[in-house]
This record gives sequence, structure tokens and C-alpha cells, in this order.
Amino acid sequence: MKLTVVGLPIGNVEDLSARALRILSETKFIVCEDTRMFSNLWSKLVTLGKAERLTARLKFVNDFNEYRVLPGLLREMNELEEAVLVSDAGMPLISDPGFKLVREGLDLGWEVSVIPGPTAESAALSISGLPTDKYMFVGFLSKKEGKRKEVLKNLKTMSELMKFSAVFYESPVRLLKILADMIEIYGEDTQACLSLDLTKISEKIFRGSLKEIVENISDKKIKGEATLVVSLMGG
Repeated sequence: MKLTVVGLPIGNVEDLSARALRILSETKFIVCEDTRMFSNLWSKLVTLGKAERLTARLKFVNDFNEYRVLPGLLREMNELEEAVLVSDAGMPLISDPGFKLVREGLDLGWEVSVIPGPTAESAALSISGLPTDKYMFVGFLSKKEGKRKEVLKNLKTMSELMKFSAVFYESPVRLLKILADMIEIYGEDTQACLSLDLTKISEKIFRGSLKEIVENISDKKIKGEATLVVSLMGG
């Protein structure tokens, strides 16, 4: 069985590569994070005249159902010649489900290949104006304040040995709280770049110190996916 991991656009549907579109059009079995999200994307592609009606079977695996559905899904997929894995947006497995499926598939002897696509991580880094020669992808921080601050402090300790930028994903609901923690630990003058809804019409970019970013967004209703790049220049 051959499993192809396919990267999807992070916002703008026109960012889907020609190769990814061809594989998605030809496959008969697609595992996605949310069938509704993928169906919406495909409907947009059909409307744009870039794709025809989808004929593949859709199965979904997410953080909530993975342990329950994975054994049966693996048995079903093991009888196939090929299948495709996608997430809601961007590259599968990057702060998204799919790791267990890929790992178990490799154990079963599957061939696993990739058609790379955009990620909010690399997109945000490229426009941040911050050092990118060394960076650490942190992803989502813990919802628990103590654990979250411990991670931020550990990153500060690491930055004393090696200068790097750190990339975080965050929900708009917790964004100001996270920024307050960072100001407490890294200082208000620490340089950062906040990207919201990258590649979408609603895209917004805020650059400057952590204090300036907080001042710029504190009176705004923040929506969409947030990617935060913070320069940890160390001592």
C-alpha cells in the first residue's frame, strides 16, 4: 500500500500545487482531518474550474477519534493499493493529527511519500523580518499557565546558548494571555511578528516589540489562525 501525504493550502486555494491536485483527483481513498473542511475546499476548486466532482471515499481521523477508529482504518487501508492523507490546511502532522497513522502504516510495510505544500510556520518566518538561520518550531503551548510558562522559560535558557527565533501557533482567544506571559519572561522589547490568517483576504501582519504588538491588537477583535514568531537573541 502506498500512502501519499499531501500538503494543502493554508488559506488561498490557488496555492494548491498542480501535482497535489492531480493526485487528489486520481485517488480513490482520502483520509482527512474533517470531511466537511476538505469538501468545502474541493467545492471551491470545482467552482474555479480547477477540479471535477470528487469521487474518492473520504474517511476522517482527528485528535478525538484517533484511538477509536485507527485499528479499523488501518485494516481497511492495508487492503488498498494507494491512499492519500491530508489535514484541514497546510502540511499534515505539523501540529495536526496523522502521526499514528503514518507510524503504524510504516510498521505494516507501507510505502509513504509526500507532496509538500505550504505551512504557516515557514510562511510566517519568511515575512517576519526576524533571524531565520536558526529557529525552533514550538507549535501550540499548553493551556495550563504553569506548564506554559515553564516551556517559555526553558526556551529562554536555551537562547542563552544559541540565538534563534521561536515559532508558535495560538488561538485568538488566548493570544493576549500568551503575549503577556512572553512579556513577563522575555521582556517587552523582545522583537516579534504576529501573522493572522496568512494568504487569506483577511490576512494581517503585526511587527515590532511584544509590547507594540499587544498595543496594536488589544482593542481589536482577533479572528483566524495566529502564527507568532519571537526572536530569542539570548544573552
